[in-house]
Amino acid sequence: MIQNKLSFESENLVVDWISFKFQDLDNHTMMEIANYLLKIGFNSCQESGKLARPIKEYILVSSENNLEALFVTQGPYWEGTILQFSGSNAKIFYNLIKQELVSWKLFSSAILGRFDLYYSRNKKPDDKISVTGFLENCHRKLKQTNKNVSFEKNSKGLILKIGSRRSNNYSRIYEANNSLKFEHEMKGKVLHQYHLLLVENRLEEFEQKLHSHFIISFGKLLVLNYSYLDWLVIKLRPIRKQTTLQYGLNSHYIRSDIVADSRNFVTLIQFLNYVRNLDFETKYIDQIPYRVVVFRLQDFLEVQNKSSNQYQLVKVKNFFKELQTGILLTSFSDTHFQSLVAVPFVKLTKFQKFWVGRIWVAQELFYYNYPFYLPDLFKQKLKKDKFEVQVQVFKIFSSENIEKVFLIQKFFQNHTSRLSNQQKNKRKEYFIQSIKLFQQYDLIENNYKIIFNGFFLDKDVLTISNIYEGFVIYEKLSI
Repeated sequence: MIQNKLSFESENLVVDWISFKFQDLDNHTMMEIANYLLKIGFNSCQESGKLARPIKEYILVSSENNLEALFVTQGPYWEGTILQFSGSNAKIFYNLIKQELVSWKLFSSAILGRFDLYYSRNKKPDDKISVTGFLENCHRKLKQTNKNVSFEKNSKGLILKIGSRRSNNYSRIYEANNSLKFEHEMKGKVLHQYHLLLVENRLEEFEQKLHSHFIISFGKLLVLNYSYLDWLVIKLRPIRKQTTLQYGLNSHYIRSDIVADSRNFVTLIQFLNYVRNLDFETKYIDQIPYRVVVFRLQDFLEVQNKSSNQYQLVKVKNFFKELQTGILLTSFSDTHFQSLVAVPFVKLTKFQKFWVGRIWVAQELFYYNYPFYLPDLFKQKLKKDKFEVQVQVFKIFSSENIEKVFLIQKFFQNHTSRLSNQQKNKRKEYFIQSIKLFQQYDLIENNYKIIFNGFFLDKDVLTISNIYEGFVIYEKLSI
């Protein structure tokens, strides 16, 4: 379950390079550091930064060590000495830092010089474009923005380079076995602000800040509607800028095939948004914290804009009983969310003329990074036909891809009863009204596509006649 506290491990980011820059490192101190590194598993060597093809000379070596640290001296654009760890050496050295096994006294005169992270995205059978096509499109788009970018093929495969090697930020996207690696290199002033977080072992803050820098850097560079960037879209959603809506609903990713009754599903979304603002006490089951909330069922019905008559009270009581079984949570795509014992206890009691609910809700639900904040499509009382459309819009928009595909013809085919042309047109008008609302709140891009004979065609305006087969909108991610 993705929570607010992000780490390299939780976000599948790999440390690929760490270097420290010493302004004035004498031979005695260098040997002290080399001796220390030898004890923790690293052989040490050195080379000149002035030479185009430098010769590596070993300083201290043990046959028992498989790791390597490199001292680079006399660089062409800088003075001093750089101690660098690359590839798996960097990954292991960072793990030692996390275990507090690195003595920072020996690095007291150094500054963090470079730090590289990468994310590896495996190729998928359903990727709609080849790796070559994806990289070529990225290259073309980046050239249009006057970015310093190059696209080439080397012995290892295709590689897209973005930025200058001498700049504070430099990115690469390249093939590696059956995956694409997205690598970002940070150095200079960008990195110096994080130096103290590292040496003071404030690693939680260090990782959160570098994670955000990594994600935002790629988010600003790349056009996000490619399948190879599905991972990036998911990581950007919780940290994006978004206008606060007067009436809005937070939601997690929704499964494409909601198994719960549609009205109960909507009630669940409304309940999770309602209960997060209530006063609570904390209770524990097997050391797992739960919020215990107490509220009048009539108050919850008022939030739903429903009258508190006997019929509605019976419906909401049945909803809470079903919620306790966990069946409703299978509507969400996250497997942890589905398996979580979210509501272990529900007690409904009548006090005088009011029904009061005392409900235990897993604390973990309230620290979840809900990636979507949508207009409340269910604030008003809706007739069945409009309600069905709003559920469909809510479900499709709360999906992983930035491209939201509405298959109108299929929607009508799956309808339980045969619809007249007039009924179909009415429902299509409801779809268009919902999309206009999303546009009003700046949640989608201005470009639309319609589906015609299976092809996506650009359109400026969606109409009842041109969305016969379906249409496509694109979620807007502001960072």
